Amino acid sequence: MRWVVIGDQGMFGAEMLRLLLERGENTTGFNRSNLELASGIEDLARNIGPQDVIVNAVAYTAVDKAESDSETAMLVNRDYAGKLAQVAKLLGARFIHISTDYVFAGNADLPYVTTDATNPQSVYGKSKLLGEDLVAENGADYSILRTAWLYGKHGKCFPKTMANLLERNGSLRVVADQIGQPTWTRDLAELVIQVASLNQMPRVVHAVSSGQASWADFAIEVANTLGMNGAEIVDGITTAEYPTLATRPAWSVLDNSSELVVPIGDWRERWRIAAPEVLAAR
Repeated sequence: MRWVVIGDQGMFGAEMLRLLLERGENTTGFNRSNLELASGIEDLARNIGPQDVIVNAVAYTAVDKAESDSETAMLVNRDYAGKLAQVAKLLGARFIHISTDYVFAGNADLPYVTTDATNPQSVYGKSKLLGEDLVAENGADYSILRTAWLYGKHGKCFPKTMANLLERNGSLRVVADQIGQPTWTRDLAELVIQVASLNQMPRVVHAVSSGQASWADFAIEVANTLGMNGAEIVDGITTAEYPTLATRPAWSVLDNSSELVVPIGDWRERWRIAAPEVLAAR
């Protein structure tokens, strides 16, 4: 298949491109230097050229900044998503769009399934949901992969930040009442390939690791990886003790069960495999 990764310099996009190239796939990467997303649909289609799968890894992910910069968040997460879906339709390519757990309210007590009602509580979450809506409305053969708490080799991410702080300060205070699923970019990229290879792609997939964790749980695992005693040096605090501009989901565990693809494994097991590569890239 001929693959295109839009946003190939971001944390996930870079991983997606790397995996495809490692597998010998015919792959092209696009970013700000060689693709102007403000262009018209036909111009974008001409620049991207004939393709089989387009992966949209473009996203405005500055969750707090989005509260005061909603125009840019909407442009990138809503408008560009819809536009790229139109490009995919024009080219007859499959379109895989990366979304987020932030489309949910984050106040559930059971894992969210793909058909549960959405109710984002932040500008970021709203922009991503509106992007999902445009992708679904534009007539492309699409699949939306909702992921969460991404970390990886490329770019900034939570475990790199925690590791640096631990080595500098020897201890941490980390939010313990927000629950989600740390997910490795490599695992998400593998799942994208699974989905794109199906005869009929599911419209929505919850592409997250299995299990659940708090940010403090994740920080403890990072500390343990560094040879420290995480349980002793990571102090769990409440969201109220660490206020942010944007409202973050308190409990946004996604049900990743599927009859069509193999779900990502337990987050702790996946972290232990990912950790050497991720932390070496600090």
